[in-house]
Amino acid sequence: MLKNYIKIAWRNLLKNKQQTIINLLGLTLGTVSCLTILLYVFAQLGHDQHHVDANSIYRVETIIERDGQANFESATSSPPIAFALKEDFAEVQEATRVVLTDVFYSTLIRASDSKDAYYEPRVYMADSTFFEVFNYEFLEGDKLTSLKEPSAVVLSSYLKQKLFGNQNAINKTIVWGSGEDALNLTVKGVFDEKAKKSHLNPNYVVSMSSPGMGTFVQNFESFATNNFVHSYIKLSPNSNATQFQGKMPGFIKDRATQDLADAGMSNKTLELKKVTDIHLRSQGRKNQIDKVSSITYLYFLLSLAFFIQLVACINFVNLSTARASKRAREIGVRKVVGAGKNALMRQFLGESLLLSVFAILVSIPIVILLLPLVNDLTQESLTYIDLYQWKIVTVLLGLGIFTGFAAGIYPAVILSSIKPVKALKGGIIMQSGSGTLRKSLVVFQFVVSIGLVATVIIISQQFRFTQKKDLGYTKDNLIALRIGTDEASSKFESIKSAFLNIPGVVDISSGNYAPSEIILADNGFYLPGGNSENRTVVKRNGVSDGYFKTMGIPFLEGRDFTVADTIDQIIVNEATLRAFSITKENALSSTLLQGTGEDTFEMRIIGVVADYHFASLREEIEPLFLHKETEPNWLFLKTKTNNYSELLAGLEGQWKSTVSNVPFDYRFVDKEVEKLYDEEKRLGFISVAFTVLAIFISCLGLFGLISYVTEQKKKEIGIRKVLGASIQSVVQLLTRDFVKLVLIAFLIASPISYYFMSRWLEGFTYRIEIEWWVFLVSGGFALIITLLTVGMQSLRSAVANPVKSLRTE
Repeated sequence: MLKNYIKIAWRNLLKNKQQTIINLLGLTLGTVSCLTILLYVFAQLGHDQHHVDANSIYRVETIIERDGQANFESATSSPPIAFALKEDFAEVQEATRVVLTDVFYSTLIRASDSKDAYYEPRVYMADSTFFEVFNYEFLEGDKLTSLKEPSAVVLSSYLKQKLFGNQNAINKTIVWGSGEDALNLTVKGVFDEKAKKSHLNPNYVVSMSSPGMGTFVQNFESFATNNFVHSYIKLSPNSNATQFQGKMPGFIKDRATQDLADAGMSNKTLELKKVTDIHLRSQGRKNQIDKVSSITYLYFLLSLAFFIQLVACINFVNLSTARASKRAREIGVRKVVGAGKNALMRQFLGESLLLSVFAILVSIPIVILLLPLVNDLTQESLTYIDLYQWKIVTVLLGLGIFTGFAAGIYPAVILSSIKPVKALKGGIIMQSGSGTLRKSLVVFQFVVSIGLVATVIIISQQFRFTQKKDLGYTKDNLIALRIGTDEASSKFESIKSAFLNIPGVVDISSGNYAPSEIILADNGFYLPGGNSENRTVVKRNGVSDGYFKTMGIPFLEGRDFTVADTIDQIIVNEATLRAFSITKENALSSTLLQGTGEDTFEMRIIGVVADYHFASLREEIEPLFLHKETEPNWLFLKTKTNNYSELLAGLEGQWKSTVSNVPFDYRFVDKEVEKLYDEEKRLGFISVAFTVLAIFISCLGLFGLISYVTEQKKKEIGIRKVLGASIQSVVQLLTRDFVKLVLIAFLIASPISYYFMSRWLEGFTYRIEIEWWVFLVSGGFALIITLLTVGMQSLRSAVANPVKSLRTE
């Protein structure tokens, strides 16, 4: 019986070639889209799932309140908190801390027997318990003891290969840093950084018991300030995280009351974030250790996949029900000879399932061929092996069954309900509601298409807005060059003089933070006569004189730094004046105080500059002050040239002749700013690609449907033409119903798109306003596509010889 079902299904699919090709192409494209998106989504959901007892590991995050309002929400906390929690609560099985050191200062690394030094990012300092809490696959060394000794280091396999090649790295020495602050570190382990995905993505890990920052973290005692440490705890198996969270206020009260008062903080709250939620559910928290994504982004992609697959299923339903009359006599004969309704339903469902399974088999090699493009677009490292994960295989089987069932159930019900008497007599066999359903499904397809076009336009507008918005400084033709060492920093003036003699260099200055870098340094200030416990946090950046000229930041009041200025003279932005309710007119006669008692420091404002975006446009411009810096981390070069290769070669040659053993590490500021919006850029590309697919699949369905309609009306068209109807009137007859459906879809899609895109834009502090013409363009685009698809087929029928369609009468 099953063999006969498959044989009949196969014959019917071959018999109706056009319908089969349209359905197969639509289902294949839908399945390719779904499978591609699912691969990416599962990769994103897999972050930190590999750790032993991952659901028991939590990051301790901080919310600081001043004046009763939360004004600092960070993924970090104070140094002593993690191990104090372990000390105070039996529920805490283990604790560990991580400091991302290269946020604070640039470090060089080299093998002790080599002069070749490198800037290597993502340098962690971590407690000896780090590899007990988190799972990393070790290639060399013992992970449980690798960080127990002072000045121990664990390398990624990438860095080990770069420093030592194929040699065994255990107990070899590397030099970390430069000058008097350089440390000799002993390699105690090598791990595979590609093994699993994690929000913790170290290039190398230095023991927290090492001198310098490690010693500072281990000896720091305040529970209120210096919230720069990423603290993690692992709860015991039987612990309840919600109940444990309820103990945090009491812990802060016992441990931090005096520290909070000394720091001028009204309150501090600790929140636990499950480690498996960090990558996708911690947007909005500052000071992330690595880039995080958004679960909303994945929901959007999954919705996109669902709607594309649904559009393909709708094509199947429309074409199958529309062409039911083609199989009327077959169904009538089978019913007469004893076929029941259930048997017929199984037959028609079998056909749709067969087509769905075939679409899946075709889509798998297509997805494999597309993986390089997908990886380039998503910055993932997906391989064909990912297709054979049990999750993907299960979803793929489920997708095939769902698609086949969803596409075939309604046609199966309709076709199996045909009465044999009417079928054999050639009477009307379709239920009256089927036409209404087809129209509703077509409207749904148009709603999806119009909504996706509007989404693409709005995302593209926001991305262009972030690129073109005046950031308050001139990012174009600006090069940031990492200084990196005390030697290079001490030679700033000689480097500056040498660089200015190179053709193409217009101006040079320096600073501690490059544009787009996270500024973690800050100070708590209050006004003279104010409450020292009520401080306002102001971001801090050290710069050289000429910085504002080089960056193109205009002065509103006062002046730039001079050689004679000292560190207690500062320049502030407009946001700082607003934070302290200081007018521009009074700014130059104002001072800000820091500290209390004998340790009070007075900072005098000598200049006010316009607000500029030193962070992402997602964040509001924060108060910032700039002070004179004599040992900066970056050089900034304003350039003007048509030959950057020649300019960079000249800069590198001069750099190497002035500074020894320090890499020439540069970046174009405008490119670095663009990286802040990589996710929006990817979202835009993905949206465009899948919108084109959805529209193409919809057009396939429209083509098939209008082909059927024109075939059904070919005799009517022939009679109209014989009676004198024009080609234009025939085309209008065939297209007007579809135009009405587009207009209905436009009225439905516009408010829905507006609502969801308004919600998405709320994630940006600085954003575009959604304009009415976006939806008009989207609807117009859908109308044009419809007229082209339907009109071309209608035109073919309208210009056909009426004799051919009437000769059988």
